[in-house]
Amino acid sequence: MDDPLLGVLSRIAPGTALREAIDNIIRARTGALIVIGGEPDIDEDSEGGFRLDVPFHHQFVYELAKMDGAILLDSDVHRIRKANVELIPKKYATSAETGMRHRTAERIAKTRDATVITISERRSVVTIYRGPSRYVLHDLSYILTKATSALASLGRYDRLFRSALRRLAENEAEEEIPLADVIEVLRRGYIALSIRQELNRYVVELGRDGHLIDLQLEEYPDIFRDWTWIWKDYQVNDTPVPAPVLLDASSWSQENWAKRLGYDHMDYRVTPRGYRFLHTIRLRDEAVDTLVLEYQSLARLREADLEELRQLHALNAEDAKTIWTTLHDSVSEV
Repeated sequence: MDDPLLGVLSRIAPGTALREAIDNIIRARTGALIVIGGEPDIDEDSEGGFRLDVPFHHQFVYELAKMDGAILLDSDVHRIRKANVELIPKKYATSAETGMRHRTAERIAKTRDATVITISERRSVVTIYRGPSRYVLHDLSYILTKATSALASLGRYDRLFRSALRRLAENEAEEEIPLADVIEVLRRGYIALSIRQELNRYVVELGRDGHLIDLQLEEYPDIFRDWTWIWKDYQVNDTPVPAPVLLDASSWSQENWAKRLGYDHMDYRVTPRGYRFLHTIRLRDEAVDTLVLEYQSLARLREADLEELRQLHALNAEDAKTIWTTLHDSVSEV
C-alpha cells in the first residue's frame, strides 16, 4: 500500500530542519509557500524572484519567507534554489481552494512532480499538496490523541478480521460459500487496513515523538497479503486490488462490494480459486499461478492425485507432496 504522503510527512516531522523552519514561520505569522522538487519543469511556472542555489538551512528559509513569493527547494531538500518567486500554474489545472496561495499550491501540485507546502499567515495552518492529495498538518497533541483512538479501533477490527478469516477457512473445505460471508471478511479487513494506513501517517508525522505508537503498531502484523489473496480468490476477473481508503469501506453496501468483485447480485455461492491456501504453504509465486491457472478452483485442486501434481512443470516433487498432503490433512480435520 503506497501512500504518496508518507515520504512528504517524514521530511517535515518534528526534529527535521524543514519542520524547524515551518515552526519558526508559524510563530512569526508571516506565512509561506514552499515548493519541494519539480525541477526543472517547475521553472516554466516561475517568474521573477532571484536564484540562490545555496545549501538548505532552516534559518534561511525562515528569513526568505518574510517576502511574498514562493521558495523553491530541490527534491532532496538539500538546497534552496530560488526565492520570492511568482508561481503561474497551468490554466487547465483546477482548484477547490479559496485563498490565492492555496489555489496556486494545489494547481502546481496537480501539474508538476512537486510537493507544495502552504503556511497560512492568519490561521497558522500548514497544508501539504502532492498530486491530487491534500493533507493538513495537525498539532502534535491532537495527533497523539487520534493515534491512541485509532490503535483501539485497529485492535478491534484486527480481531474481527482474523475471526472471520478462520470461519472462512473452515468453510472452504465445502464446495461453495455464500458470497455474503466472503464480503464480510473483506469488509472487516479493508477497514483494518485503512486504520493501519492512517496510523502510519501519524507515526511519520510525529517523527521522534512517534516511537511509542510505532511499537504498539508492531503488535498487529500486517494483514495486507492475506486480504489480497482473499480478493484474488473470489473476484470474477483479474481486476486490480483496491487500495484501502479510510472510511471508504463503511459506506459500501454489500451490493457495492459484490460489484467490485464482479458479481451482479448477492445470491451467488462461490468457491475459492486457491490463492490464499497455496500462499499459506509458502509456494513460489510461479507455482501458485500455475496451479490456479490449471485447476481454476480449490475444489478441483483437491481432486488432483499426487502423481498428477508431480507432472506440472512449475512444481518439484517436494512441492507436489506438500500440496497434496496439506490439502488432504485440511479436509480430514474438517
